[in-house]
Amino acid sequence: MEPPIPALGLALWLRADRGVLQTNGQVQQWLDQSGNQMNAGQTAVNVRPDYLAKGLNGLPTIEFDGKGDFLKLPEGFGDLSHGLAGFFVAKPTASECSSMLEFSNGSEIEDVSFGTWQGLWQYEVGDPYIQTGTVDFSAPSLYVINHRAVGSADVRVNTSLLATKPVAVPVVPASAVRQNNFVGHTLYGGCNYFQGQISEIIVYARPVTNKELTEVESYLRQHWALP
Repeated sequence: MEPPIPALGLALWLRADRGVLQTNGQVQQWLDQSGNQMNAGQTAVNVRPDYLAKGLNGLPTIEFDGKGDFLKLPEGFGDLSHGLAGFFVAKPTASECSSMLEFSNGSEIEDVSFGTWQGLWQYEVGDPYIQTGTVDFSAPSLYVINHRAVGSADVRVNTSLLATKPVAVPVVPASAVRQNNFVGHTLYGGCNYFQGQISEIIVYARPVTNKELTEVESYLRQHWALP
């Protein structure tokens, strides 16, 4: 069966209705559906997020408590110099400063972060960042970043374009990889663990075309019964 999204450049694909390995409702592994084996996992039982079979819109979701729950991704995500795209179906329940997904080599080192800050959606690459759009705590949102190789990034929420700003594409680390890669965690000083639910994450190591953008957003809206 053909995947419901474009396969070219697909770097990470986590979905709560497939590939979740859990014990007593706690997530041990969230298996990457991209074919790249970038599985997210957590060996420490006390900081495993919860799996809810009927969570976000009555559908499966992964719930993070904001107190320490997170999943670790393998090292990788090194070459994003051609741009990137990230799609998230999530429902934050707090948004002071947290990341849903972060790739880095340490705090503020070769970092790429998708998250929230002071009630706004945030995307950060190194020092430059974009903050826009009030985070809705009452309903799930479709949060999208499309970062072009020319150095400008779009922030979209629920299929609406909220901001386009110049942001340089991520550098390629000297090590060729990023070693600190997380779902629900950030190494930014003073920030918290993500609090809320995440049902799907899709990341491309390239920007998507307008046609692909519409395809992926349509798939996610229909799949997760988003308004």
